[in-house]
Amino acid sequence: MIALFGLLAGLAQGPSLDGTRVHEDRACYTISMNRGGVETPMGVTWQTIERTVVDGRPVLRVVVHQRVGGGAFDMRDTFLLDAGTLRPIQLENDRKGERHVTLTYGADAVTGERVEDGAVHEVDVALPGPVWEGNLFGVTFAALPLRAGATFEVPFYQYDKGLGAFNVRVTGEEAVTTPEGPVDAWVLDVTAGGEGPPLTYLIAKTGGRELGYRSARGGQTLGGDCSPLMTASNG
Repeated sequence: MIALFGLLAGLAQGPSLDGTRVHEDRACYTISMNRGGVETPMGVTWQTIERTVVDGRPVLRVVVHQRVGGGAFDMRDTFLLDAGTLRPIQLENDRKGERHVTLTYGADAVTGERVEDGAVHEVDVALPGPVWEGNLFGVTFAALPLRAGATFEVPFYQYDKGLGAFNVRVTGEEAVTTPEGPVDAWVLDVTAGGEGPPLTYLIAKTGGRELGYRSARGGQTLGGDCSPLMTASNG
C-alpha cells in the first residue's frame, strides 16, 4: 500500500493551479552570476503581487522589474492574471522603459503586438487549450499543489518561444536563509519542454512565497537594495 501510494504520488500531474495559494507580496531579490564557483551580484529584481478587481473580475497584478549591470539590462513585466486559476489575461513587457510586447489572452487565442527594431509585428496565435504565462516563473509554480515527489506539466505561451510547457518536479525540501530568518521550502527542478539543465526553484512551504532560484550559471536570492526600481515601478 505504501509502495503504491509512493508510485502514484510520483506520476505526472496535469495543471491544477490555484491562485488562492499565491499571496500579496513585495520582495527584492539579488541577481548573481556564478563564475568558477564564485557568486557575483549583478543586479536586482523588484517583484510585487497584489489582488485587485479589473472590469468586475478579481485578478492578481504581478509586476517583475529586473535591472542588471547598472541598467544595461532593464526589463519590466506587468501581468494581469485570473485570481482563481492564475491564467493570464494580459502581459505588458517593457525594455529600458519602452514598450516591447503587449499581449491579450482570450479563450482560444493570444493577440497583441511586439516591437522589434522599431517595427511593429502583430501577434495572433491560436491556443490548443488552457495556457499560462511563459514569462512568469516562481509565482506560477507557487500556485501548484506542491508535495513530495509530485511532478507537473504546465502549458505556456511565451512571446519568444511560442507554445511550450514547464516541467516541474518536487525533488525535496530545504531550509532557505532569508533576511527574516530560515524558511522551510519545497525544492523544484524546472525545465521548459525538457530543454537544457533544470533551474532549481525554492518555494516556501507555508504561504507559497517565491524564495529564489539557482542554476549552474547563477541565480536569485531574497534581499538587496531595490529602491531605484521601487520608484520606477511606482511600488
